[in-house]
Amino acid sequence: MSSNKSNFFHDLDGLDYSSDEEQSTSGFSGFLKTSSAPEISKNTLRASQSRRNQPTIKPFRVIPESKQIFKGLKFFFVPNNIIALARKLRVQRSQEYGALWAQTWSSDVTHVIVDKGLNFDELRKVLTPEQLSGEVAIVNQDYPSDCLQFGQLLSVTQTRFRVDGIPTKATRSQSTSKTATNPESSPRIKDPRRRDRRSPTASQDEGLSLATPSTDNTKNPTDPTINTVDQPESNHEILDEMVQKVKSVNYLPLDDHDDDDDVLYSILQDQPEAEKDNDQENQSDLNVPEWQKNFTCMQKHDGAAKSDNPNTRTIEILQKMADYYSKTADNWRTVAYRKAIATLRRQNKKISTKAEALAIPGIGCRLADKIEEIVSTDRLRRLENTDITPEDKALQLFLGVYGAGYAQATRWVAKGFRSLEDLKTKAELSENQKIGVDRYYDFQERIPREEVGMHGKVVRDAVHAVDSNMEVIVAGSYRRGAADCGDIDVLITKPTGTLESIRILMLDSVIPKLVRQGFLKTSLSVSSHDDGSKWLGASALLGKDVWRRIDLLFVPGEQIGAALLYFTGNDIFNRSMRLLARKKGMRLNQRGLFKDVLRGPNQVRLTDGSLVEGRDEKQIFQILGVPWRPPEHRIC
Repeated sequence: MSSNKSNFFHDLDGLDYSSDEEQSTSGFSGFLKTSSAPEISKNTLRASQSRRNQPTIKPFRVIPESKQIFKGLKFFFVPNNIIALARKLRVQRSQEYGALWAQTWSSDVTHVIVDKGLNFDELRKVLTPEQLSGEVAIVNQDYPSDCLQFGQLLSVTQTRFRVDGIPTKATRSQSTSKTATNPESSPRIKDPRRRDRRSPTASQDEGLSLATPSTDNTKNPTDPTINTVDQPESNHEILDEMVQKVKSVNYLPLDDHDDDDDVLYSILQDQPEAEKDNDQENQSDLNVPEWQKNFTCMQKHDGAAKSDNPNTRTIEILQKMADYYSKTADNWRTVAYRKAIATLRRQNKKISTKAEALAIPGIGCRLADKIEEIVSTDRLRRLENTDITPEDKALQLFLGVYGAGYAQATRWVAKGFRSLEDLKTKAELSENQKIGVDRYYDFQERIPREEVGMHGKVVRDAVHAVDSNMEVIVAGSYRRGAADCGDIDVLITKPTGTLESIRILMLDSVIPKLVRQGFLKTSLSVSSHDDGSKWLGASALLGKDVWRRIDLLFVPGEQIGAALLYFTGNDIFNRSMRLLARKKGMRLNQRGLFKDVLRGPNQVRLTDGSLVEGRDEKQIFQILGVPWRPPEHRIC
């Protein structure tokens, strides 16, 4: 256990709970009383080190001076102590790569590294306005590790390094810091969306290559501008490659929410020949270029392992890791694990060793190590370490509270809260969060398929009682054939209905009636925007006290096909379809498929384009040249 934890900071597959452990040891309020944290006494360190199961820390490593990217920089950490293991490792790593650790404030501090559990208001309780107003760069805890990932300093103005609540002026002042002004320290990241205008084929796309990998061996392999994802022969894990690629485009402006993370999922589109579905009969009649056949949406994905799949136990544990990363909003790791799982489902033999795992396209060193560990020990230490401390367990608990994301859960842990009772009695909760705490275990429970259908029937009967021409469709994982669901998505539409007419009918007639019947228990959100209308809340069947999360989605008849595609999922399949549309100069979202979409530099959308199809789901597949995939074949 200790050896795994000591690699905690070095392993990109680990998450950083820097704001957790120190709160139980020193107390958050006690820390705020000191504007510059004093050195920790030997007694305190001795007491901390004597705790049971305390992981050991590796000794300092000797890093060649040429690789000490932090040389000449001075870091002040907030909190500025090493009681927390994760922060201790972060401080040590920074020092190994040349940084000086300012244990008390000094005028030559170049960077303030803030734990993610703290916001700018809390930072101001630690440092004075004068200390914050200079040219010092104020960044969150991701900054040092990301710099080490790229092998050089990154711009401190990137959004992902921004401390919550920091004023715009303070953000601008960071651009004058040493890392931002030094031209040699700014990463030369290749624009991942720039195309070679001489050819429209996807193989020319320098950042989102979908075809033949580059064979240019003249480039420096350590140069962060090189796209390592296009080199399948590399021994680096695809997980790390995905992380680097996503980070390299993190600063780019994105479209609206319809395609806000196509960049992330674009790196999943190429399917190695050995992994392709034997589904040629469905593709043989399609006149599509070869590069398009590599897209995920071009393959059949039924989500089922073979009945005699020998990798069932490995898949089970990897799925738990994927679920964990999904909760923490770590999208790229979630997808990496899901891709590995999909690959293992297609294997006819048991993958037992690292070498065997590495021979499979899409699995690299670290995932291969984990597969070997699972097979040899029937466990995964990384998974066990997700709740090794009370702080870890509290974070996992709080991530399940409706209305609270990862940032909020981390702040609660940082303030010393450890239980739902703590949240009820001590935390300032929004109305939705209060419901999320009160009905925590209801919302965490999976909903059996039969019960989802019963909820849908109650809504359908109420809608038809008002207008028999309305259509009510249960979407989401239920439509994909799942045995159970996390929540209930219900689409309400009418072939000739407008969005406004459907919205008025639902909000003025149907929903009040369902509330009076006792079926709808509470409203969590009502949205009415240009991109659609929806009612989010909770429901319960008659005679049952278990509340279920239910979303009622209002869709005009002319958009129902696109909406069905969008709200059926799954997310990887959807984003593959949207990326394919973009590659063809089109745009796909929950409202329809649009053509003649003009985009400027960095793929910024200049025009919305004109609607091609929105009513017929199958027609959208046909226009894009994708074989029709029924919902049960969209489980990527």
